[in-house]
Amino acid sequence: MQLSFMTWVCPDWDLNEILTAAIRYGYEAVEPRAETGQQEHGVEIDTTKKERAAIKAAFEDTGIIMSCIATSRRYAIADAKERQESVDITRRFIELADDVGCHHLRVFGGGTPEGMDFADAKKYVAESLRAAAEAAAGTEVYLCIETHDAYCLANDVMEVVNMANHPHVQVCWDIMHPVTHGMSMSDAFEHVKKHTRHCHIHDGNIDEEGKVELCPTGEGDIPHDEAVQLLTTIDFKGALSGEWISSFPPEEILPQNAEVLRRYIDEAKS
Repeated sequence: MQLSFMTWVCPDWDLNEILTAAIRYGYEAVEPRAETGQQEHGVEIDTTKKERAAIKAAFEDTGIIMSCIATSRRYAIADAKERQESVDITRRFIELADDVGCHHLRVFGGGTPEGMDFADAKKYVAESLRAAAEAAAGTEVYLCIETHDAYCLANDVMEVVNMANHPHVQVCWDIMHPVTHGMSMSDAFEHVKKHTRHCHIHDGNIDEEGKVELCPTGEGDIPHDEAVQLLTTIDFKGALSGEWISSFPPEEILPQNAEVLRRYIDEAKS
């Protein structure tokens, strides 16, 4: 089980600063956030082959793993042309991931368009994922649909994964979202455990109206210690990747998160 963080926490850092911080704070992996126009790491689909080789070498030289590339791709789109464009961009990200030695791409189902039945949206997402995943044949790159947006519930994500029926379509388990939508940690895990290849970590306090205010790991209502224990039962080899968007200074949250998760991992193994 690797510790990772998404670069949303440090959008102004270049790749060298990111990798240096990963080493300083005890992380084995980093998850570049792509498609925002606000990141300085350079892991984007318009990079040249030479730049991709340099990025891959930088990770290899430091011993840090690129755990995932977090894209903005979504597929619950009513317009067929726009949906195909998203599939085509996903295929370009698969090529990028393969070139830089990354095994996972985070993608979204997306929100359900107005006037579209959720069942139809799921079919569009599954068909799009399957079509995009064909480009991953012969690679070690997996599309990981996140428990997010209209697909926060783990059973909805798994319905899409099962419909896609492709070995390169798997799950990014955002550990918070199913819980904030009423699922227990154990119920969510039972749905996704056979297909989870990457996890997102962030804690929060849930108020009476169901709104969530992010807080440091271990100080909120999301039982990440239970999630780590459950992942240990399947000998999870992927990453627990911290995701914080303009919530905490990286110099504060990164060491705090690593310390808490290390303790959870040690306790789960004991």
